[in-house]
Amino acid sequence: MILLSNLEEKTKKELIVAKIDNGIVIDHITPPGRAFYALKALNIDENFPHSVFVAINLPSRKFGRKDILKIRNMNREDLNIKKLGLLISGSNIAYIKDYKIIEKEKIKIPKKISGLLKCPGLNCITSQQEDVESEFKVLDNHDPISLRCVYCDVIFNIHENISLML
Repeated sequence: MILLSNLEEKTKKELIVAKIDNGIVIDHITPPGRAFYALKALNIDENFPHSVFVAINLPSRKFGRKDILKIRNMNREDLNIKKLGLLISGSNIAYIKDYKIIEKEKIKIPKKISGLLKCPGLNCITSQQEDVESEFKVLDNHDPISLRCVYCDVIFNIHENISLML
C-alpha cells in the first residue's frame, strides 16, 4: 500500500511511501515533471506489468522541488542509461533487492548517442536509408541538452523533441 501524507499541511512535511522489495528507485529528478520523460524512456505505460510509484513536484532541501520514481521488478539490464542520461541526468538510481539498497549510481549525460533517436533533419541519410543508424554528439553538458547529428549537422534540444526517441 502506498500512503502519501498531505504535503499542504504545515504540521506534516514528510512523505511516507512504502518500500519496494525488488526494483529501482530513481530520485532527485529535476526539474519537476521530468519523471514523465523517464517513464517514456523506460517504456512504462498502462500495460507495464509491475507496480510503479510516481511522485511529482515533491519538496527537496537540495533542489527545492523534485520527482521520484519507484519501479518494482525492474533491473539494471532493463534500463537504457544513455537514454536516461539525455532526459534526467544528475538523478540517482538505487538498485533494490530484498528491501535493501545494493548499489547506487548517478545518471550522467552521455557524450555520444547511437540508434536511440530519430534525426529531425528531413534530408538526413538516416531518414532516407533504413540501414544507417542515427548518431549524435552531445553539445551541451547542462540543461537543456543539445545534440548534433553527425551526418547532417542538424542541432536540436532533446527536451523539445522528446518524440524523436525510438
